[in-house]
Amino acid sequence: MLRLVCPSCRKDSFSSEVESFKNCPYCGAKFSGRYGIDKRHKERKERELPVVFSYDNTSFQAQTIDFSDKGLGIKISGNPLLARGETIELTIGDLQIRAKIIWVKNLNDNAVAGLMKVN
Repeated sequence: MLRLVCPSCRKDSFSSEVESFKNCPYCGAKFSGRYGIDKRHKERKERELPVVFSYDNTSFQAQTIDFSDKGLGIKISGNPLLARGETIELTIGDLQIRAKIIWVKNLNDNAVAGLMKVN
């Protein structure tokens, strides 16, 4: 367990990892041990939906982690080499979304990415 200090109320809390945003058990502020206070203006909803997209002439299977009006997080099967700043077309059910890759984190057998919707 890792000790985290809330940037808002300065009280200690504990977590098994430092990257996810969690609410402080004392004041309710949403923060991450690594990134600090959550700066998102829109609340993200956690929901897992299947996603298909194509990048660099390769088709990928993914699943949403969370989403908001302006963006979404996805978990991608395999370990694709996605470039920050590139724009991709996603298919989620009947919905087509065009999104810009904001960040990518490659893990052992998959990757997670943060995407911002574009018009």
